[in-house]
Amino acid sequence: MFSNTGNVSFWLYLFFVFIGLLSLVILYRLIKKAEIAPENLDKFIDYFKWVIVTLAISTVTLVVSDLFKERDQDIKELEYFDRYVNDVKNEKEPLVRLQLVKYLSIVSPRGEMKKSWTNYYIEIKKEYDDYVKIENVKIDTSKSYTKAQIKEIEENQKKKELFETPLSSTEPGVEWFIVAGGDSKIEDANFELKKAIKINPNSAIIKKGNVFRTILMGYTSKAEAISLLQLVRRQVNQTAYVVKKSSWCNSYEQTKECLVCK
Repeated sequence: MFSNTGNVSFWLYLFFVFIGLLSLVILYRLIKKAEIAPENLDKFIDYFKWVIVTLAISTVTLVVSDLFKERDQDIKELEYFDRYVNDVKNEKEPLVRLQLVKYLSIVSPRGEMKKSWTNYYIEIKKEYDDYVKIENVKIDTSKSYTKAQIKEIEENQKKKELFETPLSSTEPGVEWFIVAGGDSKIEDANFELKKAIKINPNSAIIKKGNVFRTILMGYTSKAEAISLLQLVRRQVNQTAYVVKKSSWCNSYEQTKECLVCK
């Protein structure tokens, strides 16, 4: 409730209003019962006016002052964000990027900025843990793998490549996708596609193997795709993830049903 000065001012203002209304009620009851001598009534009313005016002026001054303080705090948070966000976006080493985000989640100013960095740290920590697991998996080239195992290895390599790519990556001609679901039936994929189009009109179904994938297309950087990832997870599919087009499906062709990955 009292996490910022604006809330404090608001509740103080309500308190003073309550005092003023209570005083009016008391004054009315005293006058009605004739408990105040006529010669003292004018003095009491003048005193009451002085109290109300003083409280009102103090409250307005406090509220206006706190509004300026809140504005200054917002400006400082934006300056803080601009100063360090590029360090995170441009960092190539996954562990260093994680440590930077952790540092910012701890030392950033209290408020929405701190909350945003903390939420991002939680998200990137999960991705880093997955990245470490993939790094520790040794592939035995002399061993025969099933199709399912080969598919899992390929997906893990794509996740590894994605996490190692700086957020600011804007290579010319590079496109990023948000994969928002995979279904064995195109009817199910169409259901997710309707929701995806509301976020990105440039969405489509791409059939890869025997799976119909709902894809949000056209992102020119990894950062742009990631900025919408949480929204896609909430509104389309909670398992959505980001991939680079060239490594996921470099080319596809149009069929009557949908696009098909070559």
